[in-house]
Amino acid sequence: MDRFSKFNPKVTFLFFILIIVLTLILFHPVYLLVSLTASLFYKIKLEGKRAFLYFFKFILPFLLFVSVFNMLFTHYGATVLFTAFDMNFTLEGLFYGLCQGMMFSSVILWFSCYSVVVTSERFLAVFGRIAPNSAIVFSMALSFIPRLKKNAEEINDARMLINKGKGRLKRGLDNFSALLTMTLEESIEVSDSMKARGFGRGRTAYSKYRFSLSDGICSCIIFSIFTAMCIMKSFGKINFIFEPEITMESFSAFSLLIFVLFSFLPVIIDLTEDVRWFYLKQKI
Repeated sequence: MDRFSKFNPKVTFLFFILIIVLTLILFHPVYLLVSLTASLFYKIKLEGKRAFLYFFKFILPFLLFVSVFNMLFTHYGATVLFTAFDMNFTLEGLFYGLCQGMMFSSVILWFSCYSVVVTSERFLAVFGRIAPNSAIVFSMALSFIPRLKKNAEEINDARMLINKGKGRLKRGLDNFSALLTMTLEESIEVSDSMKARGFGRGRTAYSKYRFSLSDGICSCIIFSIFTAMCIMKSFGKINFIFEPEITMESFSAFSLLIFVLFSFLPVIIDLTEDVRWFYLKQKI
């Protein structure tokens, strides 16, 4: 059971937006490593073994590719690793690329966790009162690709025997034609259904989620840590220099501690709930 996803949608949405913003603006190898580790741990909590496969199949190769790509095409830095074709390939270029890879990988993992926790229903609960029409359009757009993929798999399974003996191009065109027809039919059905339910004639927003005391406390913790991190960053407490030499210009143990707390907040909440349930079961 994921306890963090049971919080009010506004709290979970706020957390994911702010942790992604911090990951982007800090750009410090230590903090990027913490963000990457925390996002991976939370994804493992949400999806189990699938998260390991996703990390080693996609995230890790992507991270290494960005690191090597940056070293090959940028040649700044004083520490030369090797020289080829009259070009110097430096440690600073490789390390900067590694940090870029960790940043992008962290953001991808956090967005992956976001898609599991903040469903279309919860997204509507966040923006339903502020911008109801825009929220429902955006929610429908996000659900379009998964639904399209599901329809393509169903068509491929249904036409397996019909397509037998046909060339790959012919099979692809036939399946695409069926998918296009199916998508248009679904669009018409959705349009008629929304029209029949009075969409566009004025509507009230309903949400089954209630903002509790625990939601308020969690929101205050999230916003306070985010504000503190931004202040320390603006005052130069979190600076790292990549050129001409790798140098940690400033470091704050306090900022690292609260960033670790912030990044691992969903995991900490889940572990706290797991420990609580364990002791309750022991009393039975």
